[in-house]
Amino acid sequence: MAVKGVILAAGRGVRMGGVEHKALIPVGSHPPLLHFLLRDFAEAGVEDLLVVTGHRPKDVETFVTKEWTGNDPTFVRNARYASWGNFHSLRMAIDQAPGADLLVLNCDIVVTPDVLKRTLSTGGDLVLAVERRYRLDEEDMRVELSGDKVLYIGKDLPIRRSHGEFCGVSLLRHEASRVYTDLATEAEWRADTHIYYEDIFGRMLSAVEARAATVREGEYAEVDVPEDLSVAARVITRHAGTWELAQPAPDAA
Repeated sequence: MAVKGVILAAGRGVRMGGVEHKALIPVGSHPPLLHFLLRDFAEAGVEDLLVVTGHRPKDVETFVTKEWTGNDPTFVRNARYASWGNFHSLRMAIDQAPGADLLVLNCDIVVTPDVLKRTLSTGGDLVLAVERRYRLDEEDMRVELSGDKVLYIGKDLPIRRSHGEFCGVSLLRHEASRVYTDLATEAEWRADTHIYYEDIFGRMLSAVEARAATVREGEYAEVDVPEDLSVAARVITRHAGTWELAQPAPDAA
């Protein structure tokens, strides 16, 4: 089955300033997050790419078109990015790629290519990349596991039941895409639109086989606020050799 890479890049990134697209902000002396996400797909052998845009779409399209080394990328704009949760961005990606397995990345993360490879090699209808750890805070997307089976996902999960954090990498095979579409449609009809795609994932767990792929310590960072850029830079520096084409960003001066 063909695998299509998906980057969800619609959001404004208010906590990062909300002006420049946060996936295009250099990570210290390194290129932007989007550079490394594109290299992740290339290193994992994914040649087909779909990017869901919203905020500053032309900036994202220009960057991706210049840097992507696979087949011609596809872009779809989520015009509702400011008023609906990102569940709709993923729904749009599914609609644009019928029959494909979707390897989905959030645009505000840095993650090593090995995480993508593990996700692709994990069985199940829905695969979530999870860093297993117990020191979690209220903003982490927490996951409850039984072995590698996903029992629950959500920020409302009590920390005492949490086994780790979802790291913004997921794989939807055919059955997961079908169930996601049905539940997203139901949410839209109920005007339950201020939700995230992880909320839909949580509603899917009784209907699909959901498994966790391992994310090791130091393989992942999420960038929500400017202070997170230093954490992302440490991940990049530690694993620089895994991104063969990664080059330092030009001096801003």
